[in-house]
Amino acid sequence: MSRITKIKNNSCHTLKIIGTPIGNSMDLSPRGIEAFEKADLILCEDTRITRKLCKLRNIRTQKLISFNEINERKKVNFVINEINAGNNVVLSCDAGMPLISDPGYKLVEACIKNDINIDVVPGPSSIITALVSSGLSSVNFYFAGFPSRKKNERFVKLKKLIDLESTIIWFESPKRVITFLEELVTIFGNRKAVVSRELTKVFQEVLRNDLKSLISNLKSKDNVKGEFVILLEGFTPPRKKIINDDVKKKIKKLLKINTLKSVVEKISNETDLSKKIIYHEALKIKDDK
Repeated sequence: MSRITKIKNNSCHTLKIIGTPIGNSMDLSPRGIEAFEKADLILCEDTRITRKLCKLRNIRTQKLISFNEINERKKVNFVINEINAGNNVVLSCDAGMPLISDPGYKLVEACIKNDINIDVVPGPSSIITALVSSGLSSVNFYFAGFPSRKKNERFVKLKKLIDLESTIIWFESPKRVITFLEELVTIFGNRKAVVSRELTKVFQEVLRNDLKSLISNLKSKDNVKGEFVILLEGFTPPRKKIINDDVKKKIKKLLKINTLKSVVEKISNETDLSKKIIYHEALKIKDDK
């Protein structure tokens, strides 16, 4: 692999990470365009896709090299050397923010170890785009990435999320999306969910419904394309029921002539309160006498 010999005087040793459009090329920011044009070396997940983006936005670029999950480990040292030699190096990906279900983590880790600055030019994110348009809670969320290809491993990981009180987000391919949604029903029940695809593109689609309805919708389509973002409603813990004053008065009255056990049984049969809640309240009333 040939080295780049161009040296920048007084340059700060920096890796610049650029967020790229997830569908609409006009979403590349002015700072992103400037960073591409000033780069001596652009690391691309797929050079063809990055070259196409640059052509669409009339960006003049220097050298583009592939940097993906297959060759990342092999090229980390090469990139570190190029940055230390004073060259402007940019890390991009096919769509969205690098490192998010995309390569780049090993490089960033190595840069930090080598005291190389990390400068991020924020860009579009299909995760955030899907979340804010979903109608599901955005107070907090959990991004789970792509589900494991191994069924047993996938089920184990999904079951760990059952009680998570956050909107859960996954990426999935069109070939596996229906099967995955069916698995979600099996594990989580028929919760509310959202399926988004082709975000920011001309034919973007956002489907909102319960899981079973979404499955029926997708099965009715002839040919479903594009990467999917799947969002699932988080777990909602049942509200603790409170004993009102009328029930408290009744418990107090019954305790005068009945055992604690019989009072709990009677109130439980007459209300939708659990025996545990009634028992604790009755015990408190009894102790206050």
